[in-house]
Amino acid sequence: MLWLYKPLGSYAYTLVFSNLSYGLIFGLYMFVYSAFMAIALITIGIIAFYSFITYLLFAIPLQKLLRRRPRKFSLINLLIYAAVAFLAVFFFWFVDYPSNALTVFRSFGYYIMRIIAALIYWFWDSIFLRIYNI
Repeated sequence: MLWLYKPLGSYAYTLVFSNLSYGLIFGLYMFVYSAFMAIALITIGIIAFYSFITYLLFAIPLQKLLRRRPRKFSLINLLIYAAVAFLAVFFFWFVDYPSNALTVFRSFGYYIMRIIAALIYWFWDSIFLRIYNI
């Protein structure tokens, strides 16, 4: 029965650490960008919450699919995570702003945020693959 908990723990830890990392990185960026206003630190929790939703809906199923052939720190997996991150954000942007959906591609921040989101998830996924030896 222990074999069942190892992968579940790995998925949960990857999700938690990815959310916290993503929220911390962009929350601190917003703190600096807002001229060190303390209220901007609230964005750490807000960003972590929204990243939890997107990672849960898109990254965990993809992670399960990619773990059929587990490879630690695989650049192919990173590219796949990045492609899905771009699609996930575009999907949410399209749902919120259907008439302006293509304007998201003009934003440099869009590309940076998606690449960093993919890097963070790929990094933690590879770490917990290594720890749990899956």
